[in-house]
Amino acid sequence: MTMINKFGQDSELYIKARNINGKTCLEDCFFTAPYKIGKPFWDEEKGLMSIIIMSASAGIMEGDCYRTRIELGAGAKVALRGQSYTKIHHMQEGQASQFNQFFLAEGAILDYAQNPTIPYAGSSFQCFSECFLHNGSAFLYSDIFACGRAKRGERFEFKEYKNCTKVYYQGDLIFFDHQVLMPGCQDLEGIGCFEGYSHQATLAYFYDNLNGQLIERLYNILKGTCGIEFGLTKTKKFGLIVRILGTGADYLVKVLLDLKQEIYPAY
Repeated sequence: MTMINKFGQDSELYIKARNINGKTCLEDCFFTAPYKIGKPFWDEEKGLMSIIIMSASAGIMEGDCYRTRIELGAGAKVALRGQSYTKIHHMQEGQASQFNQFFLAEGAILDYAQNPTIPYAGSSFQCFSECFLHNGSAFLYSDIFACGRAKRGERFEFKEYKNCTKVYYQGDLIFFDHQVLMPGCQDLEGIGCFEGYSHQATLAYFYDNLNGQLIERLYNILKGTCGIEFGLTKTKKFGLIVRILGTGADYLVKVLLDLKQEIYPAY
């Protein structure tokens, strides 16, 4: 299927950061429309340089193709945040796509938190992400996916949503997750899917010095949280993943922040 990009070219974002005397600095960056980034600011408590990724577009349109490449030097610590909810608009015949690549040198930390995604009726979107880790580097990823514009009665009326994530450690694939949601041939409201909930949150954390007690602490937080269903598991190597079902994006954002507060001291 041929995709027509509304901007006439792929939308690209490139960020390179490095550690200078214990402080992370933005070494280089490049972006094309509709991408923009805000001036970095520093979270002194966590030692992270935070960057807000902005977009001049009203949302993701048919034919759009977004490409992001992040390179973190040894010891660099970066948090990437979105500006607002990601809206995936109705599409006639085509689809939109996003490709992310993250390269983390020894001791680097990347906290990549996507804003909640809202797929409109008739939308089709696919996202592919790859993260490459080295000794002592850590990757913290989170996102929230909505069933659609639920308050308008629009539930699971998109055509297709795919989200594929791969994590490598020193060149070896240690995690592979491929979520495919297709309301036309799946009962997404049923058992084993959303089961009546409207939102799904995901948090994944990879670190080769993962604290063995961390999963238990996260489990206790989730167990004491009202209005959700969740699953928490340790991956085969160096990681853990949490999936949560809920009924509102703002509430799930708060739940994810509570989990992250427990993870941050591990650095």
